[in-house]
Amino acid sequence: MLPRAPRQIYRYAQLLSGPRRTPLFDRHLAYLLVVIAGALNSVGFVAVGLYTSHMTRMTASGADHFMTGDWRLVLAAALAVSSFIVGAIMCTVVFTWGRRRRLSSRYANVLALEGVLMLVTGLLAGRFEGPETELVLVAPLCFTMGLQNALITKIRDFPVRTTHVTGMVTDIAVELGRILYRSRDAAPVRGDREKLRVLTVLVGLFFLGGIVGTLGYWGMGFGALVFGAALILTASLPPIARDFAGPGTGPARRGGVAA
Repeated sequence: MLPRAPRQIYRYAQLLSGPRRTPLFDRHLAYLLVVIAGALNSVGFVAVGLYTSHMTRMTASGADHFMTGDWRLVLAAALAVSSFIVGAIMCTVVFTWGRRRRLSSRYANVLALEGVLMLVTGLLAGRFEGPETELVLVAPLCFTMGLQNALITKIRDFPVRTTHVTGMVTDIAVELGRILYRSRDAAPVRGDREKLRVLTVLVGLFFLGGIVGTLGYWGMGFGALVFGAALILTASLPPIARDFAGPGTGPARRGGVAA
């Protein structure tokens, strides 16, 4: 029997990344992912001058450098976008495989893949210098961003992506506009205050993640990624352990409602 505190952490992680989804833990999972995305984005920028979650910027950069003939940067942009796409594809494949087999770890397997990739990148990226660092860092970080951006789409009815804030800021403005709008001629327009609150928290956490990622890189270099990896892996392990314990142990196998 685990002591009380580790048992609570284990239980929380099981609810966070397990197959039974509730609005509360959907939000908590999004909060975790958006902090990680903000941190990885900042590490990528501080290390090699590229925002690894910003595919619009990467695509535009590739077009700009194509016209100027800077083929190294064209390659970096193409690598970034293709890695993001492959990450999203891999998430879909891994998640669908787990769901078809009614695994408790259908979400956790994707998180574990992200955590392992972050861990390997954090341990190895510092061994490269110059242009090699850019190529070695961009591919795994963009792959990771694609993974988690696709994962959040597997949560039913969750309205955001975790790797960028443009859509969230737009939705915040829309809800504020609805709240501020006043008309005497028609039915009242009501803003969704709960959605506004969640979106505001997510943008704030992305900002916080950026600060943490920058400070972590300044203090520890790429080793800062190891701490993020540890957090992701801790969140993912309980459902995976439940599946390894054998058939019939997961909530999905006991007839529970799972996403």
